Amino acid sequence: MTILYTSENKIFSYDETEKSLTEIPCGRIAKYRETVRSIQQRKEWKTTGMGANFMGMATADMIDPDELPVQITGLGVHGDELLYGVNLEGVGSIYHRSSDPSDDCEGLVRASNEFLFGSFDIKDGKLAVSMGSGRFLHIAVMDINGHYDEYTDGDTIEENPCWAAKKNGIYFSAAGYARNQNGVIAATSPRTVAYLDLDKKSMSEIVSDENYDYLHVRQDKNGDLYYIRQPYGGEKPQSGITFKDIVMFPYRLIKGLFGFLNFFTTIFGGESLKSGGASNGTKYKQRSEKDMIIEGNVINAEKLDKINEANGDKHGGIMPQSRVLIRRTADGNEEIIKKGVLDYALDKDGSVIVSNGRHLLRIDRGGNETHIAKAKLAVNLVTIYR
Repeated sequence: MTILYTSENKIFSYDETEKSLTEIPCGRIAKYRETVRSIQQRKEWKTTGMGANFMGMATADMIDPDELPVQITGLGVHGDELLYGVNLEGVGSIYHRSSDPSDDCEGLVRASNEFLFGSFDIKDGKLAVSMGSGRFLHIAVMDINGHYDEYTDGDTIEENPCWAAKKNGIYFSAAGYARNQNGVIAATSPRTVAYLDLDKKSMSEIVSDENYDYLHVRQDKNGDLYYIRQPYGGEKPQSGITFKDIVMFPYRLIKGLFGFLNFFTTIFGGESLKSGGASNGTKYKQRSEKDMIIEGNVINAEKLDKINEANGDKHGGIMPQSRVLIRRTADGNEEIIKKGVLDYALDKDGSVIVSNGRHLLRIDRGGNETHIAKAKLAVNLVTIYR
């Protein structure tokens, strides 16, 4: 068996039999980074040396193309192909490629500058996908040629869709937004588990609690539901638009528009709108492990490492113990499968593959736990058999 996952916006393939880890290239990301690198090389003479100093165009710091802000949002398998979603400079795309790392042939499923993509689940050649703009993600069904129908809308966010095992429907995590008297989003409700019946075109709430958020719902072949539960992390209500918001509005609008135009001209024209390369001397840096925020959880990895070491847990993770993976049977009984879960996948043998941010673990139906491999920040887990 092979476990596919993403880590720090790279795709990896772990072969359980060979106990080997391989990175799977993402052609779209590589091409964009190479374009930026080529632009920098062509314009290097303008920003280095005595002439650049004389003209006042020297830059102390150039962007590292490998640190460009990209986000791989979803991962799935259709036949022998791997599909992945990527958000890059405000443009959302889904690509398909071989799951064989040595085959670099890649094609586009769908791309748009009007909406971004969240996670997705694939069944019978169709994607249950979360897509939208900004904070407003909604559930759609897309075929592998990129044609889609959107089924939800409104002041809501709907994420982590998965196909129902025995019905024509989709489970997902949903939350609503509350607006204040000025029309500004002031708070987010607790996330619930919801179900969309595609035959009846109706939606129902399955699991909810005002004290908890429910995330990453999945359903196994027996009909049992799995989801991650964590303490509700809703936003504090805002009093409305402040004077600072009014002053900064034109700047934020122009900045957002400029970011998209810069991406467009870089990819299709080979020229960046920004002087001194693609970043005007700004170097992007990833958030350190001391300051990670994962789905509302502020993570201090170093502190958790010390706690795990003191407790003698050699396979300890980085997520709080209050974030738990639950199995819910058809009669509504809940069982905690694992505490401190970052993400997970269901295997066809009935076991669960769990990522705790440091390791991959297998938990069978009897609750027995075995270590698979080290895996830093592994999310979007998918299991395949070759």
